[in-house]
Amino acid sequence: MAIIGCGGQGRIHADAYAQLPNVQIVGCCDVVPERAEQLASRYGAKAFTDFREMLTSLRPDIVSVCTLEGQHADATIAALQAGAHVLCEKMLAASLDEARAMVQTARQVGRLLATQFNYRHIPSVRWLKRLLDDVILGEPLLVTLLTHGYCHHHGVDLLRFLFGEIVAVQATLQGDRSETPYRGWETGISDDLLYIPSRAMGAVVQFANGFLGVLSSSIRHRIEDFMLELHLLTTKGRLTLRRMHLSNICGELDTNLPLTDLPPFPDPVPFSATFAPSVHAFVAAVQGESVDIATGEDGLRAMEVEQALNTAAKTGQIVTLTAGD
Repeated sequence: MAIIGCGGQGRIHADAYAQLPNVQIVGCCDVVPERAEQLASRYGAKAFTDFREMLTSLRPDIVSVCTLEGQHADATIAALQAGAHVLCEKMLAASLDEARAMVQTARQVGRLLATQFNYRHIPSVRWLKRLLDDVILGEPLLVTLLTHGYCHHHGVDLLRFLFGEIVAVQATLQGDRSETPYRGWETGISDDLLYIPSRAMGAVVQFANGFLGVLSSSIRHRIEDFMLELHLLTTKGRLTLRRMHLSNICGELDTNLPLTDLPPFPDPVPFSATFAPSVHAFVAAVQGESVDIATGEDGLRAMEVEQALNTAAKTGQIVTLTAGD
């Protein structure tokens, strides 16, 4: 396998692949030669500064694309066309047209394209998913998901992962990208896409089954202290995952449901523990195992919801989404 983009996320992906005995890292590419060389030397791989040269030279079976968002499309499409299965960091692309081209290319060449939505691998999220799938909690009535602005895009995916397709949204926004302290992510990203809300974002989302959700985000939280909080009301009672943060991403369970009737709540783990399971699941899917991953289509759909949220905030209207959007 090979890594394109050897910064922080590239190193995280490489560490996860290195844990698998049947995966060998053969190439590391970055426009900064020192970064590529440093990561390559760590795993006995070859360093490159041109991903096309790396793809032609090595023909890797798997590629992780860990560049800035605005550089995802070119690298992903080239890797797919070179015959690789691709795990691409979120946001999948800098525009909907780019994301659609990536998904279409994967279909055309018969390769797997996945989106690195590692929040799906938070143990408490998977615990809740199991309860929902097994209808242990009763019928969901309302979910409220609060996120740090940096976690917002993952929040969109988590709502879809847990509760099904989002078919309509209403939203309001305060602030813009200029107020976001972390810079660089927005380079080349379409103004149609929300991605990281700044001061305040509030939305009501409707799922395909008619169930309603509330999503709110702000960068004004302290990321060390607050990443996510989920409140769920069902016909049987109330369940909340509180204070999901960097040192304990599972959070704290607060519920009026009888705990003796529920599977054990997972032990605390740091946020950093969610990356490797996501990468490992992608490799398992490439090998033909039946595992749950966030596909390229999931990454595209999250972007379509982002566009709908932005449009709803600008127009003050309810925006509907269809399967063809």
